[in-house]
Amino acid sequence: MTGERIEALLLDTDLHAQSVEQLVTKYQQMEQELEQGSHTQVISTVNEFCKTFVHLINIELGEPLERDTDVEEFTEKTLSGEIAKNASSTVREYIPHMLSAAVDTTRPRDTASVGIEDTLTYSDARVGVAISSWLLNELVRLYTTTDDIDETTEINLLINELATPVDENPLDELVRSRYEFDEQQLAEAVDQAVHIVREDEEVVRGAQFDSYSQDQKITMLLLGRLAAYTQDYSEQLGVKESWVDDRVSFTTANRMERLSFVFSDSEEGGYYIPGFRVEEAVEFLDE
Repeated sequence: MTGERIEALLLDTDLHAQSVEQLVTKYQQMEQELEQGSHTQVISTVNEFCKTFVHLINIELGEPLERDTDVEEFTEKTLSGEIAKNASSTVREYIPHMLSAAVDTTRPRDTASVGIEDTLTYSDARVGVAISSWLLNELVRLYTTTDDIDETTEINLLINELATPVDENPLDELVRSRYEFDEQQLAEAVDQAVHIVREDEEVVRGAQFDSYSQDQKITMLLLGRLAAYTQDYSEQLGVKESWVDDRVSFTTANRMERLSFVFSDSEEGGYYIPGFRVEEAVEFLDE
């Protein structure tokens, strides 16, 4: 495991042993949390990692800080030249900036768009882990010295592994949602073709509806139904064939079964387009 090898390497230096062990433990913890998809917890662990990192560097610098885990105090005093005057440029400049960036990812931020909080948390978690990897790399680069070719090769391998993004569970790529989709993509696709009437909580034809083919009209209506369900204007996602028939001037018999992105489920209320097939349905409208 990368963490164990890094720990062994850093424990062979003059760095404070207990702090090294705590730092590597925090890094391994955030890697595991990221792999498990616990992104909120990753952010918390990144914050703890940064405090432990500052504690380690503070000891190495002779303990000039009043609060030995205060990341903000370390970055301010280091960048202003109050401490670490004789340290390398990495300690005086680069590490403070990277620590500050890592801590920034752990702070809550206002968002103008509703519903993107989980995406931002995921992004912050990935960035936080990447910066933590960089900080570990710098410890290895700054404090390990060797003339042995095998050990040099080992250090290079460790640095490369740390620079490689943490792999999340590959099976997560197979997971899809019936109810989650790109809402902006759907809205743009059906604009002016179908509408949702707020007062009636109903999907109706729009001005451009008749410009589409029969199968595209069915697709439009089912996408409109998905939008209505998502906006709580409909209690059920699915519809019966008669629901579509009432909104078109042709018979829909057997047509919906032939559309690959249309599913049927009695528990959902009948025919529907699931969120994970919206993109395919939208592409069909452009044919």
